[in-house]
Order: sequence, then C-alpha cells, then structure tokens
Amino acid sequence: MHPKNAPFFNEDKSIVIGCDQTIVLATMLKNLRHINKYNVITAGRVSDMVRVVNSVNPLLIILHYRDNQYVLDHSQTTFKKSGIPIICFTHDQEWKTLTWQYDRVVITEPIAFIAKENFLRDLVNSILRLLHKPSPLEPERSIADRNWKRSDSRITKNLSRYALELDQKIKTLRQVQEGLKGMFSEVSEPVRLKLVSYVSTIKQSITDQKHWEDFKAYFENINPNFLKQIAQRHPDLSSKDVKYCCYVKMNMSNNDIGHILGINQESVRTHKYRLKKKLALPKYVNLQNYIKSIA
Repeated sequence: MHPKNAPFFNEDKSIVIGCDQTIVLATMLKNLRHINKYNVITAGRVSDMVRVVNSVNPLLIILHYRDNQYVLDHSQTTFKKSGIPIICFTHDQEWKTLTWQYDRVVITEPIAFIAKENFLRDLVNSILRLLHKPSPLEPERSIADRNWKRSDSRITKNLSRYALELDQKIKTLRQVQEGLKGMFSEVSEPVRLKLVSYVSTIKQSITDQKHWEDFKAYFENINPNFLKQIAQRHPDLSSKDVKYCCYVKMNMSNNDIGHILGINQESVRTHKYRLKKKLALPKYVNLQNYIKSIA
C-alpha cells in the first residue's frame, strides 16, 4: 500500500485501488501512470482498503477482488461515506449476479478491459471530470445539487417501498381469496353465493390493471420518458420485461425483484439473462448500467 508522489500527498485528490491479484494491480497502475494530478493508493487486503478509504476519503475507488460481491456488501457497512463512486472490474460472468445498494454508484466493467490500451485511464478521467468541484462563484448551485440528490434518493427509496407494499397487499388478498374458497362446502347455499361474489371481487382487484397504472404514474413522476424511450428502443418487450426494467432502474435488489414478480433468485437471474438477449446487448455491456442510462 503506497501513495503515489508521497511527499505531495493530498487526501482531497486521491484514488484508492483495492486488488488482491498482483498482476492485475500492476496493470492498473501502469494504465494510470499518466494521471499525475491525483494520488493513487493501493491496498491488497479488503480490510486495508476499507481503512484507507475511511482515512483519505478518496474521489474514486477501483476494485477487483476474487469475491467482488463480498467487498461491495462489506463496504456498505464499513465505508463512512457512501457517495464515493466505485469502478468494479468483474470476472467472466460475475456481472450477472453482482448487486449493490441503491445509494452506491458502481460502474462494472469486464476484467478483460484492463488490457485495452488507455481504457482505464480514459474511464477514470471521464469520472473525475464529472466529479470536479464547483467554482467558488457557484456555491448556491452546489448546495441545490446536493439537496436534489438527497431528495431523489429518498424518492427512489419510497418508490421501492411502494412497489413492495403493493405486492404484499396482493399476496394478502390472494390468501383471503383462498380462505373464502375453502369455506364453500361448509356453508349454506345463500352464504356460498355471497362468498362467490366476494371471491370474484377480490380476483378482479388482484388482476386489475389499475395496480400497474398507479405504479407507472408514480414511477414516471420520478423517471420521466423512461417507459416511452424503452418502448421505442425495444418494442418487443413484454409487460413483465418492462416491469423488470423499472425495478432495475430503481436499483432494487434481486431479492426484492423476486418477491414482487413472485419468482425465486434463480428465476430472477434467468430472467435477467433472457432480458439482456431481448435487448440485444453485447456480453461486455452491463444490463443494470444500460437500463440506468436510459432517460
């Protein structure tokens, strides 16, 4: 672990690289050798990387570990600051299952891209340009931007909660429906006819398109034009595919998506794989990053 240009070490202009493979780490450092304005600090062990991040509060983190999912999960509770963007170089098929919390900014790229000339340097430079600090003449705009980001994060979290609560209500209605059906043989004919009417009303409520329309109205308030753009780009997507895209746009976890769609984790991963094929995305393009880039 070492800072580049140690005598001029500046915590405000630091990049932390966490990597447990010597050859990969050496390639990263080689590709970043022309980024002279920033201190590059490396760490092999996850615990060292976390300690460095919490000490220097870097502008950017670059990760590649044998178990990137563990590192992302571990960082969620150990990083003091959650807003630091992370570039995560993934193994062959790891991108299919890699997840992180909605308040993390994670860019995933295949590890094979490390060998591409100037790829890492250009990617890092692009991110650093986006992260440049506002000039002293724009303090009010900077504060407004920060407030907007916090508000947007809360809204996204509320939308996720709304989707999960709606799903839970539908499950409860299904349980009531099945309970009423079980009473058919135990009651008189007039009571049975009333129960049949109640079951029919519940069935209509469960399958009512209004649930989806309500969700869409709420979703489009936060993500205007997303549904329109994805329909224009990919007109052959099913309604289930579109819903999945919405949940990914909301940074929902595979577990939450599975609950809402009524499928297990393996089915979620299978659906993600099939959706990527429907979208005709190349293997190296991350599905989550693509969907988040729309609108």
